[in-house]
Order: sequence, then structure tokens, then C-alpha cells
Amino acid sequence: MAMLACGGAQAAWKASDAAVAQTVVIPGGAGVYAPGHTVVAAARSQQTIIVPARDAVPSVVSPPGAPRVPTTTSGAAPGQAGYVHYFLVRKPDGVSEMQIGIELADQSIAWAFADGAVEIAPFIESGTRQVHGRSYRVEHLFGIRPFADDVAMAKLARDLPTRVMPWIEDGVQHCDVGPPPRAMCVSCLGFVLRVLFPAEFPLPPALPADFRQARLGERYTTEDLLLYLSGLHVVPTREAKLERIGELAMPASMREELVRLVTAEPAVDEARPSALKPRRSARVDGKAKAARSPAPRRL
Repeated sequence: MAMLACGGAQAAWKASDAAVAQTVVIPGGAGVYAPGHTVVAAARSQQTIIVPARDAVPSVVSPPGAPRVPTTTSGAAPGQAGYVHYFLVRKPDGVSEMQIGIELADQSIAWAFADGAVEIAPFIESGTRQVHGRSYRVEHLFGIRPFADDVAMAKLARDLPTRVMPWIEDGVQHCDVGPPPRAMCVSCLGFVLRVLFPAEFPLPPALPADFRQARLGERYTTEDLLLYLSGLHVVPTREAKLERIGELAMPASMREELVRLVTAEPAVDEARPSALKPRRSARVDGKAKAARSPAPRRL
């Protein structure tokens, strides 16, 4: 399946989505979700549909200097506060986007949802939700633990409310093209990066020094974040990256996306990575160059 970085690709939606819709009341209004999916409602919801927790793929300790071994999951579950989740969202116009969000302690998701605002919403496995009276199809793809270090994860989980709530309280809207059409807006990627690597609100995130190694184009994308969190940004060659992907335990949708990203990388002299030209600085929010493959629209 071809994926998008806050941009669009057609998805093979589950056949069970075609059932009668069910309403779950969440803060700020009603979200309509079709059966044939899983919903774990936020703590403030009037209705909660609980699903059995699915175990995350466990992480193991990497030798010094080796790429990190990511901990991944196929759904929301207790103990995963701070996990980054990837979703495929099909807009009413038929264009699909890859959207990312942060799992909270109650298994709800904080994200800057397409054409909406930064919000806390129930986790959706697969279904439909309403934004401004328009229907958006949502398919969960996979989740990934952002930090291997337990201390860093504990701090992230503890600080999530103070990192997330200012964006909601200020009513910050979603946007994915630049320059911003409003005085203040943020992309799904921009929001997640600011939660993971916070600077003073609402300044750009304090990205790690090695994050630039994951950048594939002129703008950071959700694809770059995936390569970074998977540890593939430090693997030198395409062949080695593909071998690494084959060795790691992960959901099938994540493996498929990583293989697509790695095989679509520009053809360069991989034996001499130092020969690459320096990449120009990039903004987190804003439109990127055209996709490397026909399906994605990289935003």
C-alpha cells in the first residue's frame, strides 16, 4: 500500500466498514464511527467501546553504535502513552493522507486532524468520522515507540498533558501547506514533533541533531519521522536497510511502507555517502517537493 506524509494515496479499506454507523460523543461534538472497526473512547466520552489490548512487539537492547530496534504495535493499549500512531485518512474529495498522532494514557489520540484542529479523539482501528459535517475514512496502520530509553518514555508520558493541551486550548487549526493561511496552524507532523521534541510553545521543535539524516526531501515529512524512529536513518546503504527491515519484527503495514520508502530513495553513490550534497534546511510545516513515487503527495 502506498502511503502519504500528511498527503494522499488510495487505500484498500476493510469490507466490514460498510455497516450502520454508531455515534460516540467526544469533547467538542459527536464523532460518527462505522462498525467493523475498534474505538477506544477518550476518558471524557459519554460512551466507551473497549477492545482487548494487543501486545506490542517487544524491543531489545541494541549493541553500542548499532541502529535502534524499534518497539512497534498494531493498536492502542495500556502502557503505550507517547507512542506515535500512523493512520491513513481518506478525505471527502477522495484524496488520502497519512496522518500521525500521539497515544495518550487512556488510549485516546492527540493529533492535528485533517481539515480540523488539534484535538483529543478516540482511537480508531478502522471507520468513519465526521469533521464539519463531512465524512473522513480512517484506517489505522501501525504505532511505534518514539524513544528506546525508559526514562525518556516515562518523562514523555508524564509531560503529555502539558505538551498537548496548549494547542487545544488555543484552538490551533490543522494546515499542511505554506505559507500558513491562518495566524496559527500546524500540520499533523508539526504537532507530533513539537510533542516529542518540545521547545517553548509554539516555536518549532527542538529536533535531535541526527534527525536531519532521515530527511529524504526539502521538507520534513511523516516518512522521515518513520525512518528516524525505525533507526534506518543511520543504516548506510539501500541493501543494508532492506536487510535490516527484513530482520525486524513489525506490523506488515509498517514493513511494506519502509520497503517502499527505501526502494524509492534517489539513486546515489551509496558506497560513498559523504559525496552527497548537503541538504538545505527544512521547515516542519509546509509543502514539500513532489513524491518520489506517483502515489504519495508529500506534505
